[in-house]
Amino acid sequence: MKRVLTLIAAILIATCLCLPLAACNKIDIKDYPAVRDTYAVTPDDSIPFCDIASAPSDNGSRGFRGEAYIRLGTDEAFPGSGESYTDRLASQMELYAEDGIKVMQVYVYLIDYANCDIPDSAFVQLREYFGLIRSYGIKMLLRFAYEWTSEGKTGPRTADIEGHCKQIKSFIESNRTLFNETVYAVQLGMIGLWGEGHSSVHNLSVKRVINAVADMVPEDFVIMVRTPEILSKVPDELEHRFGLHDDFLVGYDHEWGMMDWDSEQYPKLLTKCKYTLTDGELPWGAQFDGNLLDTEGIVGQCAGYGLTTLSVEHNYKEDGNEYWLQKCKSEYLDQSYLVENRLPFNPALLTDGKISVYDYLRLHLGYQLVASNLGISDGKASFMLTNYGFAAPHNYTMQVFVDGKQVTTDKAFVPTDLLQFGQCVYTFDYEGGDIEVKIVNLRDENDVVRLFNNVEFRSGRNVIFEAN
Repeated sequence: MKRVLTLIAAILIATCLCLPLAACNKIDIKDYPAVRDTYAVTPDDSIPFCDIASAPSDNGSRGFRGEAYIRLGTDEAFPGSGESYTDRLASQMELYAEDGIKVMQVYVYLIDYANCDIPDSAFVQLREYFGLIRSYGIKMLLRFAYEWTSEGKTGPRTADIEGHCKQIKSFIESNRTLFNETVYAVQLGMIGLWGEGHSSVHNLSVKRVINAVADMVPEDFVIMVRTPEILSKVPDELEHRFGLHDDFLVGYDHEWGMMDWDSEQYPKLLTKCKYTLTDGELPWGAQFDGNLLDTEGIVGQCAGYGLTTLSVEHNYKEDGNEYWLQKCKSEYLDQSYLVENRLPFNPALLTDGKISVYDYLRLHLGYQLVASNLGISDGKASFMLTNYGFAAPHNYTMQVFVDGKQVTTDKAFVPTDLLQFGQCVYTFDYEGGDIEVKIVNLRDENDVVRLFNNVEFRSGRNVIFEAN
């Protein structure tokens, strides 16, 4: 399994992550507008808030995520694991049922076709796998990869990757509805061990792979890369489509991390990440147990990146052992600490002025939207949305209904208006009747968001005001 291989090759992996990319390539992060670090308005209680017991746990495209694999063309999950890909997915869903998994990181291994075309039969299998994902009601953080062991002698050349990207593009176009309903974001992948951008058998052109994947993936999907060095190779005209994933969160400045925290580029990196989708994971618990992790630092990294999802496959329940995230269920953050460190938090979710680290991450990864400050007068109504989460509600839009009919608000719903610490007021005509708010995925009408308000939720709509 990937876990075993990771432990065996831990030092090699870390070295490869640092040397080929960081040592040879210049980092150039684009500038984005500064993000607020506090709330401008204190939400009132005109629309009741949820407490932690009633907080929604089924909002999509955010939160904790699992990890699954499929070696295309075989029944295997991770190459050499001896585990079937269907069993792997089922076991992940069972293992993390209590954690509210709505995203699964999925590695699609193409190693059996490294130097030839992908056959039609493999795409039939891939379509069936996407259907299986849909049946679980989750979405994928999707990565295509080839190489899986440092001992391997087989891998694609740049032209092989480009050819496969064209084939996959055709597959996506032919299955666009299924793709929309099952994919949350795509990682660049393709290059090197596990698609992490290093240690390839062949010397690959990163720029050509970037362009090939950008052409393969529909324009309304974010593509994540592993390092700032790779991001710096993205052409300017494509940069807005790209985000990052940090696969080594330990809570302090580490040589295996994405960037030196003292770098003048680091604040720019954090700001960039908040304007797009950013994901992360910790090292394996058997490699870096809780004694080697800084809990408060990891919380700070998750908020700093504006993290949308965090893997629970690493450093939680490995092989039945209790690692960092399990221990975080009994470690707490109090309100004074959250305020002092300018960390976003929903005060209604605190119990006796504190919240466990586990619950803080579980509920604040990605977006967390609350409606408040309801006002009705002179033929108008308004309310404010506050985002208590780390990240904006990327790829969602809002519809407002009055007395069952959709109305137009004075301003369009723009996800970047609701970045971390974001708030926005919406005003509309009102002549009486219930007021309902529907926040829906732009690509999947069945993916709707529950507000963190203690209100009725019917037909995908949050009833923020019920007329007498």
